[in-house]
Amino acid sequence: MLKTIFLIANSALLVSACAQKPSQPPRPACPTAAQMEQPELVGRWQARLDGMAEPVLLELGPHPEWDGTVKGRIQWPGFTSVVVGDVHQGRLTMEESRDGTRVSGNWSGDVVEGSCAREIRGEWTDEADRPYTFTLRKQAPSRP
Repeated sequence: MLKTIFLIANSALLVSACAQKPSQPPRPACPTAAQMEQPELVGRWQARLDGMAEPVLLELGPHPEWDGTVKGRIQWPGFTSVVVGDVHQGRLTMEESRDGTRVSGNWSGDVVEGSCAREIRGEWTDEADRPYTFTLRKQAPSRP
């Protein structure tokens, strides 16, 4: 009887251990461009666009429905847009919408090698397909 209880208990522990998600390996302290993934994209970013005097602020968080992607907002001078996107093998792609329905801008860029996934350079196109070069820089987290 004691042997049976021991076997049942061990089986339960084994099933429990197998049912748990495998732990994710820790993220690198200074990811290369190719290593950048959603965790590094989450946070506050400042964008400088050619031809614009004021920087644009982005606040990105994990997308509530799509694993590995981000959803957030962009604070332009005078209005706010919603943005969704991701980074894959060092390439950023995001779509922006002023009204939450139609695409009003596209962000496409490359993670700068050696920036520890904290700088992205590329091109933003508005809804009229006019291109503007941009530099995105990750901001330090705000302190409470």
